[in-house]
Amino acid sequence: MLNVNGMVVEDVSLDDSPLRPAPVLVARVRCRKAALRCSRCGRKAPGYDNGGGERRWRHQDFGCFRVELAGPVPRVACAEHGVVVSRVPWAEPGSRFMHDFETQCAWLMTVANQKTVSGFLRVAWRTAGEIARRVADRLEASMPSMFDGLTAIGVDETSYRKGHTYITVVVDHERKRVIWAHDGHGKEILDLFFQRLTPEQRASIRIVTGDGARWIDSSVAEHCPNAERVLDSFHIVSWMELVKLFVFGVCFINQVPFVRGMRPRVGRGPVSSWSSCAPR
Repeated sequence: MLNVNGMVVEDVSLDDSPLRPAPVLVARVRCRKAALRCSRCGRKAPGYDNGGGERRWRHQDFGCFRVELAGPVPRVACAEHGVVVSRVPWAEPGSRFMHDFETQCAWLMTVANQKTVSGFLRVAWRTAGEIARRVADRLEASMPSMFDGLTAIGVDETSYRKGHTYITVVVDHERKRVIWAHDGHGKEILDLFFQRLTPEQRASIRIVTGDGARWIDSSVAEHCPNAERVLDSFHIVSWMELVKLFVFGVCFINQVPFVRGMRPRVGRGPVSSWSSCAPR
């Protein structure tokens, strides 16, 4: 049921204490006998003490029961990090949740909002976000760099929430996925993206798409001078749509003869400026 290598289950009991809102299935566990390792660097380290008590980790629910693991975790004396708790195979250092629970939470966050997920799993809203971040960091560390092999990227900024709160997003056109995002917009923000790339990764970029913002031009010219700056099709189509609306508005207001079904406008002169009929 627990599906964890290197774990020994010593006892399983049902904790129906009146201090708990519902009964909890508690599994008493310990690590198999093996060399102790530092929870931060993973190196072998001598034992320091028994950890000073029992620790608990939340597991995935078993039917209608909440499941927790409980057991001692000794501390080790790491040559680099000092006295820290030893590594356990079922949870990240400092986390009160098992790997399976965190993976479930992160997956649910991809199909539902954070408030819904936190309510379903019965954890705090902030805790659900922290779990998703830990899982994302683990996956990113185990995968090849998303910045390798970039040839064509797209840059755009978008606003969210109320007011002018912006986020800058960079996408990989070849793999069709988001590779970087950061709060704010402007040259300073885009510079942060290019600064994360190695010289070889920047040199592989051949095309950078985006709107006509000058801050994109200046940042690309500084960090990727060999890349071609291209206007993306989304903005070109949106601009052409505005031009079409402008031309139609001018034709309609000025009563061009080939436009049918128009009434004459009395007492008004012709319109030829964008501000007179631009969509608002």
